[in-house]
Amino acid sequence: MKPFVTRAKTGLLLAFAVAASGWCANAGSAAQTKSSTPGELVRFAVISDSHLYNARLGTTGNAFEAYLGQDPKLLAQSEAILESALSAIVEQHVQFLIISGDLTKDGELVDHVLMTQHLARLREQGVQVFVVPGNHDINNPDAVTYARDNTRRVPDTSPENFVALYQRFGYGQASARDAGSLSYVAEPVPGLRLLAIDSCKYQQSLQLGTPVVSGWISPETMDWIRTQIQDARSAGKQVIAFMHHGVNQHFLPEPILFPDFLVDDWPVVSAQLAATGLRVVFTGHYHSQDAAYPLGANGGLQQTLCDIETGALAIYPCAYRIVTINGELLDIHSERVTAINADTGGLPFQKFAEGFLRDRLPIQVIQRLEAMFALSEQEAASVAPLVVDAIVANYAGDEAPSPQLQGYIAALIGSGEPFHTLGLLLAGFWTDIPPQDNNLVVPFAF
Repeated sequence: MKPFVTRAKTGLLLAFAVAASGWCANAGSAAQTKSSTPGELVRFAVISDSHLYNARLGTTGNAFEAYLGQDPKLLAQSEAILESALSAIVEQHVQFLIISGDLTKDGELVDHVLMTQHLARLREQGVQVFVVPGNHDINNPDAVTYARDNTRRVPDTSPENFVALYQRFGYGQASARDAGSLSYVAEPVPGLRLLAIDSCKYQQSLQLGTPVVSGWISPETMDWIRTQIQDARSAGKQVIAFMHHGVNQHFLPEPILFPDFLVDDWPVVSAQLAATGLRVVFTGHYHSQDAAYPLGANGGLQQTLCDIETGALAIYPCAYRIVTINGELLDIHSERVTAINADTGGLPFQKFAEGFLRDRLPIQVIQRLEAMFALSEQEAASVAPLVVDAIVANYAGDEAPSPQLQGYIAALIGSGEPFHTLGLLLAGFWTDIPPQDNNLVVPFAF
């Protein structure tokens, strides 16, 4: 039987962890952070879905392998990947870093403490950090440790604990907080306000006793967002937003296949945000390197609010973004983690990461094809490589199918059901909604 973890026990563990992590009030002077001066370019970094996992919770056994079989993250290597990314970010001379949720595997308190320790070292090197929670981070009943064939509950993280842990990484720098969520506003450099939007349903996770993947923005929080953006405009400030869930579809079948990765009522939310004058929102959650403008009712592009999704740091291609503010434009360049201080079986890290993903996707894909299209196992296995290729390309961004692949998909579309619909879905995966995904320039000023 799994032990019941009380909030009181979690609170005691949190208090101890905060003191031990070295960032309590009497643990030393605050780090100096970089500031911009007139004429100096503002640069910042973006990472998402780091899914940091403390290896002491277990990285071997059937239970751990079963988790990776249904959710192929590089958990055992996640800390080494994070360390590599943060080191590279320091070398990019950025003023601040934003993290758009899913900082931890499943909200384990020890994982959050480990994350704050890494972020504290980054802050000591002059880089400010601003976080927002993801669906994995708070009130997660899947916070467990692994031992051979079994799992055991470990303390997870409440909303109050999340704010306490990340006081130096956004919440303590907030100039405004939303009363109904963990959303906030901060000004990392003069003239630029960050709008951190909490889109997660962790209260439902607590009530249901199961993780809730989908997200929303309540009417009250949307009113608060409008007020904050209007205040910024009145003060002559620019605004960049970041949140976990997407607000624009990033590939054509996403709303059908993966609706929980878009915020509830996403077309309405996107239009509401665009109506405030907001031009850019950085998101995560689906684990893909992608950027997308909204599509109109007739399929035409609306160059209003650009949703820039950053892939999971813990899943191939293990990417992050470096953004330079150049006048009224954001010049966005994507980088990948290319080496880590961990065993990769002698392979270059990118090859290792891609192989890790490709080795585990086929079983999931075959099961999904059998369920969705009533295919036999043999039929599903015959087309699974096409789906795996589409998913991997989608994760990497800037998808570009070869003429040979286009011909094969066209043949599927021209055949009878269920392969006709499968062909349409594959074509949708490979249709890359503008703009470019990895390296792009977008306007952001009001």
